[in-house]
Amino acid sequence: MRSSMVRSAKVHALAIAAIAIAATSCSRALPTAPESGVDRTRYGADAFATQGLENQVAIVFQEGTDAARIARDYGAIVVTQESEGRTAALRPLPGQSPAALMDRLLLDPRVVTSEPNAWIEPAEARQQSFAFDDGFGNAGTFAGQASLTQLGLDHAHDISTGQGVKVAIIDTGLDLKHPALRHRLVAGWDFVGNDPNPTDVRDFIDNDRDGRADEAYGHGTHVAGIVTLVAPGARIMPIRVLDADGRGDIVNVTAGVRWAIEQGAKVINLSLGTSTRCDALQDVLEEAKDAGVIVIATAGNWGTDAVVDFPGRSSHVLCIAAVDGTANGAAFSSRGGDVTISAPGVAVRSTYPGGGYRLWTGTSMSAPFVTGAAALLAEEHPGWGLLEVEDRLTLTARRLASAPAGAQTRDYGAGALDVAAALRPDFVPGPNNDPGPEEIRPR
Repeated sequence: MRSSMVRSAKVHALAIAAIAIAATSCSRALPTAPESGVDRTRYGADAFATQGLENQVAIVFQEGTDAARIARDYGAIVVTQESEGRTAALRPLPGQSPAALMDRLLLDPRVVTSEPNAWIEPAEARQQSFAFDDGFGNAGTFAGQASLTQLGLDHAHDISTGQGVKVAIIDTGLDLKHPALRHRLVAGWDFVGNDPNPTDVRDFIDNDRDGRADEAYGHGTHVAGIVTLVAPGARIMPIRVLDADGRGDIVNVTAGVRWAIEQGAKVINLSLGTSTRCDALQDVLEEAKDAGVIVIATAGNWGTDAVVDFPGRSSHVLCIAAVDGTANGAAFSSRGGDVTISAPGVAVRSTYPGGGYRLWTGTSMSAPFVTGAAALLAEEHPGWGLLEVEDRLTLTARRLASAPAGAQTRDYGAGALDVAAALRPDFVPGPNNDPGPEEIRPR
């Protein structure tokens, strides 16, 4: 739960109002609620029946431990393993259930966490929000879109552009040749193909058998473009952990975060999630926070305050909900006490593979606006970590104009992102939480 001081300073309940949700591709609108019920228990009745990951147990093990040795000791085999890392997926040999293997591993002092392996995906891939070409996408409409008006980027860029700050985009990869991105890149990695070319690619196969092929293609490219709008001086580190259907398992996503930390990323964008907590990911996010890395994650697109995606609800990230271009709370956005702040997420125009520009709707689009703002602050305050950036962004947030029916403005965190205000000279809250003249002191 975020601090009551922030909420009392910046968030007040206003009259509830419904908002119109912009259409996405193929004339389909982003759903305002999940198509099916959400399992709110830690693990479902059949936690190991994940399509393509059947019977796999994901573990984090102590440094200096051999995953293959652990597997042999418990009658299992290593399916995948993080290269030079501490995460692996094991499958029991015949005669042992995966649940029994998981429980036995939890008792081993060499094992830090043990849980069913699972897919982690962008909310848009799960809930049918697709990139949409409205015929007006170009570099000019990308840079001049209405969503940017509320952010005050021109004033913010007079102070900082995020020059040299490394921002990791952990997603489906990028179009590395896109003209808006190619000169802003640093070396990345592809954990799906296990090579140094994290290109956003499609295979035209419905790998997750949901009736659509490559529904997340372009997602990482779109996210990266939003970061460059906010922080044009930042260096983008592309890390591919999701396939074109948007699926990445616990081992690859965890490996991507750890690789970003080791390669010097200061800010990490995670526009992905799952409805259940992931212990392996929580473990590496704690490493990130301890290293001074700022991690931004999405709240999800469940349209309710009952479910916020993980890692959005992790204590080691800033959790981002969605508003429209005039700071009205988006009805599709997950919301509630885990949300830190909100940012534009309705019909956002950004980069798309092939050198193009498309519209996309979802909290995946909201998170990179905050990621870019964090990069601007990191240039000005390189010693700041998650808590300092959270203080600055929440204390300078603007009140939402309205919330959809059934929600309150406080459900969207401290308010709507105001980048210009966040880049004003340093302050601490004074009487009645008004800005004071002194500098924020690191906690």
